Amino acid sequence: MNIMNSRIEPTIEHGGSCRTYFMVPKEAMRGETEGSYLEYVSEFEIAAGTQLEPHRHNTHEFYYVLKGRALMQIGADKREVVPGDLIHIPPNAVHSISPVGDEALRALAFAASFLPPGGAGTEAEKAEFPG
Repeated sequence: MNIMNSRIEPTIEHGGSCRTYFMVPKEAMRGETEGSYLEYVSEFEIAAGTQLEPHRHNTHEFYYVLKGRALMQIGADKREVVPGDLIHIPPNAVHSISPVGDEALRALAFAASFLPPGGAGTEAEKAEFPG
């Protein structure tokens, strides 16, 4: 599971006026995302005691945790995530996320998609985890 965060050394840019924390360095995913498009940028919230059902879609999807803790599962790999973590979900990987504890999870999400025009809209293909 590829989880990045901004607890790294910054790159000084724009004449020294900007400290940039590259969780995904420039050009690092060009080959993997070539031929895709920015499908969406959103914030989402999942209530405590619930979960995002396991599903898949043909996108590179990213969740940036803003508030709350959660258990992230991608394929057979499970890991707790916290605010500041950036999770990369590869195309067609079965994934789900569920809040841990009594607090809702709030996250920023965005995706580089390979779906055809009219794609999946708000519905993704329901799936089951391997094993």
